Amino acid sequence: MKPFLGIDRTTDKNNETLNGEKFLVQKPSPALSEALERSQEAFEETIDQSKLPLGLRIGKAACGVVGAAVVLGIAKAILEDEEITLSTVYRNASWLIWLGVACLVVYVILEILSKRKEKEMLSADESQQTLDDMDRIHDSIFAELAVPPDAKEVDILNFFYKVKNGEIKVQENSAVIAPYFNPIVRIFADSENLYLANMDGKYAFPLSGLKAITTVKKKIRVESWNKDDDLDSEKYRQYKLTTDEYDCFYCKSYHILELDLSGEQWGIWFPCYELPAFEQLTGLTATENT
Repeated sequence: MKPFLGIDRTTDKNNETLNGEKFLVQKPSPALSEALERSQEAFEETIDQSKLPLGLRIGKAACGVVGAAVVLGIAKAILEDEEITLSTVYRNASWLIWLGVACLVVYVILEILSKRKEKEMLSADESQQTLDDMDRIHDSIFAELAVPPDAKEVDILNFFYKVKNGEIKVQENSAVIAPYFNPIVRIFADSENLYLANMDGKYAFPLSGLKAITTVKKKIRVESWNKDDDLDSEKYRQYKLTTDEYDCFYCKSYHILELDLSGEQWGIWFPCYELPAFEQLTGLTATENT
């Protein structure tokens, strides 16, 4: 089964080509594509300016890791040995407690400074204009692709992988922050096709080829949370999502929409919290992988 938007590195470790171009039925016009590229460059420059200097970002991460390690280490020691108390630890290794406290204080200060700088930069008139321009271009592209205004935004999953003994092995690439990425697409359907649309274009999947939604009970680490609602909000609380110190998040399961197109097997991978949208538009009900 080929993963839609997956990147196959079985024979080429440097491959960057996304699977699924055969499903692309319409691309944005060159004029809009060029305008989008310019707006993205301006946005990336704004983001870079909103960050703390690299040295401070590294220091913040290091302090967070050290502080958390000290706290967890002390807590574990106290829980595992009734004779050990916080006062005992302080008498024998006060330097360790002060190290942990100092690291956590520095981490908090840098986090506050980081958020303050980010807020100031992104709320500036020039930055807001850049964001507004990007939004207008996005709207123009979706209109050109005939995406319905009420089409839902959903995350899908893509990843680097290799095929070994007929099985897909997702790569744990040290060059990227997480094995799974979650690009946003608009999803909608008509009487013939299921559509996914993004800034690259509109992809069409014949409804006649949709066979099943399979649930995979496996914890995965995904690059970044991009919803307006927090992952611990009422809307997403049922999925028991968690985050780590790198702002990646974890899903306890994911799903695959399986397609059979002229004998060729394809799959659209998506995170657990997008199941309602896929079930509604495909008419399929998820079943657990056995």
